[in-house]
Amino acid sequence: MALYSRAETQAQSIKVLNTTEKASVKKYESDGTLVAHDGNTNATAGAEGNAAIQARSIFIDEVEATLAENRERGLTAPGWWQYTSYTDASGATRHKAVHLVSMKDAPANAADSDDAIAADVASAITIGTNVANQAGVADPYTAAAAFSVVATATTGNVLYQWQVQTATATTRWTNVVDGAVYAGANGPDLGITGADKATYDGYKYRVKLTTDAGAEEVISAVGTLTFA
Repeated sequence: MALYSRAETQAQSIKVLNTTEKASVKKYESDGTLVAHDGNTNATAGAEGNAAIQARSIFIDEVEATLAENRERGLTAPGWWQYTSYTDASGATRHKAVHLVSMKDAPANAADSDDAIAADVASAITIGTNVANQAGVADPYTAAAAFSVVATATTGNVLYQWQVQTATATTRWTNVVDGAVYAGANGPDLGITGADKATYDGYKYRVKLTTDAGAEEVISAVGTLTFA
C-alpha cells in the first residue's frame, strides 16, 4: 500500500514527529500578532504563505532536506510536511513546519508546485543596488517619493515584500500593502504619494526578498523618507 501519490516503490512508515517554529529575523513570539501597514491593522501572510495564512502540505526529498534554504524554514528531513509562514508584528518572517510523514529513500521531488517553499537546489539572492534614503517632494505638506532595490537570484524569480517602520519605532516593522499612499508593495520599486509631513516624515523602509525557487530570505538596507 502506498502512503502518498508519488512514484515510490515501497510503503513507508508513518511517525508522529516534531513541530518546529523558526524565524528568519528574530526568535518566535508567542502571541503571533499579524500586522500590515495600510493605515489600518490587518493580518498578513508571509512571502511564502497564502492570503488566508493556511498551512500547505509539501514533500521534501533526500536532497532538499540537506539544503540550507529548506533547513532555515524548519524543513529538516525527508517526507511530508505541513508548512506555513507569516509576518508577525515585528516584521519578522515566521516559519511553522510540522513533520507529518517520515520517508525512507524518499523519491526525488523536482519542478513541483511547492518550489516557492522548498528549494530543489541551492539558490541565493544578491542585491546589486540597495535601498537608499529618499527626500519627499511636491509641496511642504505632502510627499511623493520612490524607494527601489535591484536584486538577482541564481535560481528562480525574485519576490518582494516592502516593509515600513515609523520615525520613532526601533524594532517594529510592518508589511506595506498597496493603497492610497503606496504602490508596488510587492515589486522592486515602492512608490509613495500623498504622504503628509506630519505623519510620514522620518518613516523608514526596507524590502524582504525571497524567490519562487525557495531561496533563503534576504533583507535590504533601510531607507528613510524625509521632507525637503
